[in-house]
Amino acid sequence: MKRMLFSMLLVVAFFFGVASPVNAGPGKSKKAVKQKKQILIYAHRKGNGIEYVYGEQQYSGKELDYLLGEWHVDASKDSEVVVVLEDNLALSDVKDVPAMAMKAGFTDVRAFVYWKGTGNMAEVWFGPVVKVQKQELENGK
Repeated sequence: MKRMLFSMLLVVAFFFGVASPVNAGPGKSKKAVKQKKQILIYAHRKGNGIEYVYGEQQYSGKELDYLLGEWHVDASKDSEVVVVLEDNLALSDVKDVPAMAMKAGFTDVRAFVYWKGTGNMAEVWFGPVVKVQKQELENGK
């Protein structure tokens, strides 16, 4: 009698899922919620190289390249990277941080130049290449 009662209890438990076996195979894991971030990087010349500042920390180019890749893991697709360059940097230095950010996977990258003397800023816009004929330049078109 006890055996029959135990069997019935076991059948009922399996029926309601209380004692059902657990699947130990790989399952769908929940993805971590990515946050929209704004990463503001300040670049200035220090000695012979460029020093990048994020928050209170200073980084070299290689360190910043690595960190941008690490930050992209937690960032959402509409996160933006803003680079502010001091006016003492060469014009060719404008492309370095945006290139690092694009390599890391960011798509919204903006570069600004900051003039310390006047306190003004201007955005450097990397737009599509416009083909211009030499005649158009001479005619002022």
